[in-house]
Amino acid sequence: MLTVESFWRDLSKLHSSYMQADAHYLLAYSGGLDSHVLLHLLVELKKLKRINRLSIVHINHQLHVDSFQWAAHCEQQCEQYQLSCDTINVVVDKNSGLGLEAAARQARYAAFKTLVTNKTLLLTAQHADDQIETFLLQSLRGGGVKGLAAMPAIKRFAKGYLSRPLLSVTQQDIIDYANQQHLSWVDDPSNDNTNFDRNYLRQHVVPALKQRWPAIHKTFARVTQHQAENKKLLAELAQVDLQQLEAVSNTLSISRLRTLSPHRQKNVIRFWLHNINGLSMPDAAHLNRILNEVMDAAADSQPCVSWGDATVRRYQDKLYADKVAADQLLQVKNLNWAPQKQYRFGSKQLLTEQCEGQGLNANQLQSKKVTIRFRQGGETCCPQGRGPHQHKLKKLFQEWQVPPWQRSAIPLVYVDNVLAQVVGYCLCEPFVARSDESGYLIGLHDIE
Repeated sequence: MLTVESFWRDLSKLHSSYMQADAHYLLAYSGGLDSHVLLHLLVELKKLKRINRLSIVHINHQLHVDSFQWAAHCEQQCEQYQLSCDTINVVVDKNSGLGLEAAARQARYAAFKTLVTNKTLLLTAQHADDQIETFLLQSLRGGGVKGLAAMPAIKRFAKGYLSRPLLSVTQQDIIDYANQQHLSWVDDPSNDNTNFDRNYLRQHVVPALKQRWPAIHKTFARVTQHQAENKKLLAELAQVDLQQLEAVSNTLSISRLRTLSPHRQKNVIRFWLHNINGLSMPDAAHLNRILNEVMDAAADSQPCVSWGDATVRRYQDKLYADKVAADQLLQVKNLNWAPQKQYRFGSKQLLTEQCEGQGLNANQLQSKKVTIRFRQGGETCCPQGRGPHQHKLKKLFQEWQVPPWQRSAIPLVYVDNVLAQVVGYCLCEPFVARSDESGYLIGLHDIE
């Protein structure tokens, strides 16, 4: 039975080990039954002064003709509790290849990330029946340990945490609570569309399972808990292996990787891609392609495997993990440079800092045309400290072990059509600022 007190016990257990006493509770409010019950419970806790800071956010996916009416309903419901509801309108990419449900979720959580600080506990209303559905979906898709662990009750999210405090509560308990409190909510008609896999399971499969096995919620909770523990063990093993492999950021040594068994290779690659580089997890087919096509390719070839937002390539003895084309720098032939300007290239920006005794000689740049370009082929320069001789940029990139696919994305600074800096790699003579001269440090930085 769901009560305010039982809810507070579950919520306090979740947040006590993770959040500070002045935690900011942010409710993701859809206006449906589950999130409205969660709203009511939080309001009751606020009345009892168990929580202090409570905010509400509604995400309008703009996928239904009545979506703006639903948003208005959410705002009205919150007004009754003397709370404001911030509505965020998002655009769902219907052509992302993820499917409509996944694309909507991606847009929704991207909006949530903009609101979560280090003191924020984002609350969503998934319950025990949702957990069963998630486990079944992952099983039918051939999911691994991560998928079969289903949804955690709390996890890191953006700068704070995401919590599902109703995860041990059944759908029937939520319905009973709503009826007892005489609550009203919005029903999304898309929930009746059994073309969606989750809706099919909800309407046809889970009811039959519950009729045959009434304690199925507890059974599935144990299964997902076992898988969550296995997930942690695999993560700990991957961290040990990464230390032995001496992994650096987005690269892995192939020769060191081969010292592991095939199973540990797969485990550490998954962890490296997802937990270290923040990329989506490869499925079994793409993971096997990494092992068989990329790792086994000739050292001088450039094999590539891509999925979702991720790309894995090989260069010499290393695997490289990168985001797909969306993170590539915008290519331009000529861009006029000025020290006070910031230049954005995809997810990076070019910044200039004025200094003394470092960088490009400020006097050398005065009254001259300074441009930012990208590699076209045939470039030469005189790297600082290597004498007056010209070196081919292609040879320098090979010496610096810059993967071929990254070379065309490295900004080049020209002064009157003479290459003066390869940003991030070298300054070129005679443009180097000496110890008693003013200079400009030009660097490429990630956009936070």
